[in-house]
Amino acid sequence: MIITILPSSANFHAVAYNEMKVEKGVATLLEAQNILGLRPEAFTTEKLRQFFIDYSSRNTHIQNTQFHVAVSCKGNEYTHQQLLDIAHRYLKEMGYADEGQPLLIYAHHDTPNNHIHIVTSRVAPDGHKIDHAHEKRRSREITLKIMEEFEGRRQEPEVNDIAKDALSYRYTSKAQFCAIMESLGYECKDDDEKPMVHLYRGGQEQGTIQVQLVMRHALKENKPDDKRRRQLRAILQKYRNLSANKEELAAHMKRKFGISLVFVGKADTPYGYIVVDHKNKTVFKGGEFLSIKDLLQFEDAATRFAKIEQTIDDLLADNPKLTTADINRVLYRQFGTHIHRGTVSWNGETIILRESVVRQLHDNYMDSRGIVKQVSPHQPKAERSRQSSPPGSNPNISNVMDTQAGSKDPNHEYEVGHGMNVNDVDNQIKSKIYM
Repeated sequence: MIITILPSSANFHAVAYNEMKVEKGVATLLEAQNILGLRPEAFTTEKLRQFFIDYSSRNTHIQNTQFHVAVSCKGNEYTHQQLLDIAHRYLKEMGYADEGQPLLIYAHHDTPNNHIHIVTSRVAPDGHKIDHAHEKRRSREITLKIMEEFEGRRQEPEVNDIAKDALSYRYTSKAQFCAIMESLGYECKDDDEKPMVHLYRGGQEQGTIQVQLVMRHALKENKPDDKRRRQLRAILQKYRNLSANKEELAAHMKRKFGISLVFVGKADTPYGYIVVDHKNKTVFKGGEFLSIKDLLQFEDAATRFAKIEQTIDDLLADNPKLTTADINRVLYRQFGTHIHRGTVSWNGETIILRESVVRQLHDNYMDSRGIVKQVSPHQPKAERSRQSSPPGSNPNISNVMDTQAGSKDPNHEYEVGHGMNVNDVDNQIKSKIYM
């Protein structure tokens, strides 16, 4: 493994260099941190360069503020994800890991050797110049230290019992290992001095595990096959549309499929997520299935209720005789809700359906039960059954009606398993509704 400090500059030409590689399709942006005021979808070469220039201007005594580093290995000795973990360790040792430090990391694919590029500023978040004394000598020493950690040249320590299960999963990086531990109820924290991870639960430290051991169990590569990728993408899309926020989505995935979603970055603005499949003991990058931007496209209540009402109108327009039970099967599948006593609730809010819709559903229910309206001089709106009244009964009293105008049977959710496609399930349900 080689870590090289590349030439500095005042105008952050490294951003333009790496973004040019991305445009040519031979590089990808692996990570962007603390690029304040710019959303990932708004990233352009000029906007990113200007951001770093503006950020670095908080210290006017530094002329060349760009810090540009390349981390490479022989062939595919390390994956890009593993190189990313090495980069973070390196930046911490070199003094570039304070909270708020802006950072761009790119993976390059234009040579036989896996390598990544790091771009940041020599100015710290509080405005002081990051120490660059004996920079190249320190870089060499830190590189050797990291190589010892990741290549396992030190004696392997005894495995802590609480980490044994996580080590049996299929993962590719320390970040993914920590995602497994988090999904199991633990919190991972790096050691400030030693290459080890501290494991916490309930605020109390439970033990430690050395980084070299974590990486020794890591895979070079772990990508889902096309079938599983399509399957998980369909599941994530479906339950995103049934959820009001990422916490509710994560709860759905854990409860129904045994899959944990571990979000990376700040709680309110994560920049990525990791999928931990406990059933198959496999970990994937969430971007393999759905980008973080698409995953977090949750609807607000007004939009959701408008769609629900439109769906009800469309169903009744296609088949005016549908009952509440018929419509609820569709609403539950598409929106995770149902009609109850003329109302619809979602995410803690409730709307009242139009009276004309409620009346139509009530009349449809009456028709489905064989109950018709009968007008007489004494009882103009009396409702009597088509069936004859049993002997001794009062003919002016109608059969008992369900005031909810629908079935009391519970709605059953159809899930997507390993051998079923979302669209196939939907088609089966629709054929039952419109037969």
